[in-house]
Amino acid sequence: MILYHVVTIHQLLHCIIYKELFHKEQVCYILLSDSIKEKFPQFKEMEGLFFDKIFFLNTHELDTEKNNYVIEKYLVENKINPHEFTEIIVESPDSIFGIYLIEKEINFTSLEDGSGYDRKNQIITKKIGNFNKRIIEFDEPNLEHFDLIESMGRMGRSFLDKVLVFFGINQKIQINKDSTILLTELLSNFITYEEQKKIYQLMVDYFVPEPETRLVIYPHPDDLMFYNGIFQQATVIKKEFPSELIPFIFNEKPKTVMTITPPRINNIMGHFENCINFSIDFERYFNITHRYYCVVKLINELAADYEIYEMNTDKLLLENLLNCSGNQLCSSVISVNNSSQIPHKSIVIIDDFNHNTFQESREISNFIKSIDHESIIIFINSNKEYLFYDFPDKEVFESIVPVEINHNSTINEIEQYSEIFFVYSKRKDTRTMINQQEFEKSLRNSNELIKVKALSEDQLRIKILEGILEATEKRLEHYIKLESELREKLNTRSK
Repeated sequence: MILYHVVTIHQLLHCIIYKELFHKEQVCYILLSDSIKEKFPQFKEMEGLFFDKIFFLNTHELDTEKNNYVIEKYLVENKINPHEFTEIIVESPDSIFGIYLIEKEINFTSLEDGSGYDRKNQIITKKIGNFNKRIIEFDEPNLEHFDLIESMGRMGRSFLDKVLVFFGINQKIQINKDSTILLTELLSNFITYEEQKKIYQLMVDYFVPEPETRLVIYPHPDDLMFYNGIFQQATVIKKEFPSELIPFIFNEKPKTVMTITPPRINNIMGHFENCINFSIDFERYFNITHRYYCVVKLINELAADYEIYEMNTDKLLLENLLNCSGNQLCSSVISVNNSSQIPHKSIVIIDDFNHNTFQESREISNFIKSIDHESIIIFINSNKEYLFYDFPDKEVFESIVPVEINHNSTINEIEQYSEIFFVYSKRKDTRTMINQQEFEKSLRNSNELIKVKALSEDQLRIKILEGILEATEKRLEHYIKLESELREKLNTRSK
């Protein structure tokens, strides 16, 4: 006789599949948290279908001091004797029931969600989980690998259909195989509704090719945004179910799965042809995507046999754009910590995240002077730190080409602005070729058109002078700040 305990619907799916594979012929009870009862009114369907008997632990009655007393009382009232079970399988060892078992020294098995515990706790006699997704100590005893999605793929169609129906998926969603499924997530409390809307519009505009790709959106259970109104051609899945079921709910498996941060798709990575996710801070500076797209577009037009190196960029964003651009270049970018690691004939992309402006501008200035004639350096300049400018040396601007990105609203012609990144090359013909590049991209969901156009000689001169002025202001501000900090330290010491 086996007793399972789960807290979330994700864990419930784990137990249903594990029980069917390994305990199908045994009597199995399941102890659920009341949160599952509240979310799944169809919970009674499990009795007889998946488990022999269902129990609910009312967590509303619990408090820190009396947890064990309340649990013991519940077990007695429901005639549940933990010692009568041949195995107790707990999805959350750090849950109130897991803690109760540990304190009462009742052995149990941890399934999947045992991140707070290891084999050093002798009460947990076995640990079951997908160890391809975890860092483990291989000398731990009694580890059992269990890949939920792989296991579901091996199950009979009839049983899997019962699981899908139980979780509210009564029929397969009809899509084509080139579709992209976007899993939304709860973003930071500092992100406004409009900003969240812009983030997802921008992601779809740059990473979901149209019109050949169909967009499917699976919102986070607590995400209240009205996606039908934002993406009117998209299919929005409104049912709540564990994300591990996603590979099985379509008539054709989507080609691409996309979200902002990896945890949302961690368990389903590897089950789709393409997985797109972004850096943890992407929600704060998502607007840099325009610059990064134009940089990728530019190098795709200019060079086919160059290695790409990066310093201080959002590398993940760069690689996502490279993979989606149909480029002839490599799809990966090599990260370096300093310029001495970069060989000749390279494309070097430099941005101004996570750095010391004063020290790096000196290093980069020396790197620029030593670079070969074939290499190209692109300064994205997202934070407008002008790392290539070592004040007061203006010589660098003689080999710099400003590339202007013009933004135009497609619904209000008054709304327009521009931003600039800079490209350095010692070859005049390369600089001329860079300046002659022209392209545009329509961002249908963002209601925006971005354009890069060739600049006249006068326009180039003006943009360079503006760059010198702004870069000089930045350096002066930096020196003023340093002087102020130094004075403050001296005043503190003299007191």
